[in-house]
Amino acid sequence: MSEKSDDMRSMWRSVLSYIKLQVENLRLLSTEKSAILMSTCVVAAVLGILAAFAFFFISIGLVFLLATVLPVFWCFMIMGGIYVLLGVVVYLLRTPLVTDPIARWLSRLFLDNPDAIHHSESTTPKSK
Repeated sequence: MSEKSDDMRSMWRSVLSYIKLQVENLRLLSTEKSAILMSTCVVAAVLGILAAFAFFFISIGLVFLLATVLPVFWCFMIMGGIYVLLGVVVYLLRTPLVTDPIARWLSRLFLDNPDAIHHSESTTPKSK
């Protein structure tokens, strides 16, 4: 009887140890994935701001270029029309351009097995 109780205690300790390890693994994975998510959001925000400045200055340059052949008012109207057209195209293609890539990236980040991710990265051939 004592041998069975020792076996049960040992098994119970192993189960508790396993649960503690799984909780620690969950904490580490959630911290890592949160850090990746937040850093990607910050980089995307910075790049978005820089792209907005670039588009602004390119627009002004194109307006001045068009102003050599058209009145300035119509140049600004043309650039505004281009941006409205670009906005409509992005709105119509929002699912394949924005939603699907973000959903794929988040599902890979949060749902894929970390061992499979590291394994696939190590087995893919590196370009020279």
